[in-house]
Amino acid sequence: MKIGTAGFTAALAVHLMERNAQAPAHGPVVVTGATGGVGSIAIDLLAARGYEVAAVSGKPEADAYLHEIGAARILQRQEVDVGRRPLEAAQWGGAIDNLGGEILTWLTRTTKPYGNVAAIGLAASHEFHGTVMPFILRGVNLLGVNSVYTPRALRLKVWERLATDLKPRHLDRICTRTIAFDELPAAFPDYVAGKALGRTLVRIG
Repeated sequence: MKIGTAGFTAALAVHLMERNAQAPAHGPVVVTGATGGVGSIAIDLLAARGYEVAAVSGKPEADAYLHEIGAARILQRQEVDVGRRPLEAAQWGGAIDNLGGEILTWLTRTTKPYGNVAAIGLAASHEFHGTVMPFILRGVNLLGVNSVYTPRALRLKVWERLATDLKPRHLDRICTRTIAFDELPAAFPDYVAGKALGRTLVRIG
């Protein structure tokens, strides 16, 4: 359960990107919402596969943690210049986005030709205001990642990879807290305020 839905979702994103020809040689992959459960495990999985990972985080105090789990570069979310042009300088081989909104739009505008942007979350916004230019002029692929309606054959394939070539290397660093079920209400405020780090394991019974 340290992997859980968050780990499955991260692995599903990597699997779909690689099925769509993503490879380390194509350039760095940027992960937003990097200190969360999905983001942390995504960084771990990508780094183990040989990708150069750039982490986007709003927590400067978490830099050491992000480097430890595999991030090669760290961008502070507050300092990211999302730009306004339909296309910005291409710098990312691909991306896994947990935020949505203007950050997701920025990722589509800055991804290299035929790179993949996996949209997973909406921690910042459910909206997307972009243009079709990244898709028709650079061939950028926007991949929707949904862990609920995953077909069984694909679900089994992703779990198989989580046990083999996508097996997380830093789970004990990503999941350092275990709480009882009745302690959940006291744990929620940190998540709502964006102060949580990694994963929390909930023990039932």
